[in-house]
Amino acid sequence: MGYNKNPMYGSNSFDHGQSQVLYASALQATHTNSTDAADLCSFSIPANKLEVGDMLRIQVRATVTDNNSTDTLTPILNFGGSAIATGAALDVADSDVIWADAIVSVVSIGSSGTMTAHSEIRTDALAATTVRATTALTSKNTESALAIALNVDWSVAHAENIVRLDAFIVELI
Repeated sequence: MGYNKNPMYGSNSFDHGQSQVLYASALQATHTNSTDAADLCSFSIPANKLEVGDMLRIQVRATVTDNNSTDTLTPILNFGGSAIATGAALDVADSDVIWADAIVSVVSIGSSGTMTAHSEIRTDALAATTVRATTALTSKNTESALAIALNVDWSVAHAENIVRLDAFIVELI
């Protein structure tokens, strides 16, 4: 009998250290011509999905497809209704890219679950910035759905202010 080096061979279970993609999208939603902050993308982790010791990896990529003059864009990565990283209000240019990344560690579950988020928002704008944050998340009810979203806000409503979602991935790692 031959030896198979693939640890997943013959296994249908999720237990070999492989990440599980909970959500992935490249639908290219846009936020245009508005000073009303809006979620460019969102996903809700199902109720009772998380366990103590779980980690979530969140990755969002967006591109400014058009901008007007010196108008600014502010991205905010939210988890369970709390901002876990808030980018600087940047004077973005056409084709500027926004990266939002986070690792959320589950410390406790239940109606008052606790987690820790390590997050980063970066951009390649002319005045490129990187904002890093560590956020203690308390009173997060894991018995209910927990929303994850990238919220964006333009400083001025203008038809040329357009930011487009390129990728949004949430993984249980």
